[in-house]
Amino acid sequence: MSFKVNWPKFSPDFLCKAREQLAKALNKGDKPANIVDHIDVVELNMGTKPPDLEILEIGELGEERFRGIFRMIYSGDAYVVLHAKVQANPLNVPKYEYTINKRRSGMLAANKPLVVPMQLRISNLLLRGIIVLVVDKQKGITLVFKNDPLEKVDVNSTFDNVASVRRFLQNQIEGQLRKMFQDDLPQLIHNLSLEFIQKK
Repeated sequence: MSFKVNWPKFSPDFLCKAREQLAKALNKGDKPANIVDHIDVVELNMGTKPPDLEILEIGELGEERFRGIFRMIYSGDAYVVLHAKVQANPLNVPKYEYTINKRRSGMLAANKPLVVPMQLRISNLLLRGIIVLVVDKQKGITLVFKNDPLEKVDVNSTFDNVASVRRFLQNQIEGQLRKMFQDDLPQLIHNLSLEFIQKK
């Protein structure tokens, strides 16, 4: 059985807290080697389209606690904009070594890494997965994916005009998102729900 989700207009306070939690998750653990500084979440837009949910199983249904398993499909217009500093390899310049009889060419290595700012926009997410959702009025919300839900995502950055860098970033971000959906998103949602409960 499927049902329609009312997607609210999220408050500035909620979005601020969500940005903080997302930044914490993105900066936790090992980041890609090219990122040399803190990752900032500049903008988070939850979009206007809700996910489609189909009930597969209801385990608990009470006034204080709900537990269910759902099939979820999300193809909405949410997006996030990140800012970071990345280490880029500067262009190598030719170096020539001269001998008595011939000239030998080589490459001159850079003495220092080149660190440049980068803006990254992640959008057009397509998610398809099975989720376990637990809603507890006292302990908050727990949401866990039983599979890898990421099917598609668009990654645009400051370096879109460099094909090799664009492909590299696409692969890196897809890998980070897959890990985040499995490992970090459940904690992020749980923390946000606890803050909401404490305010009430």
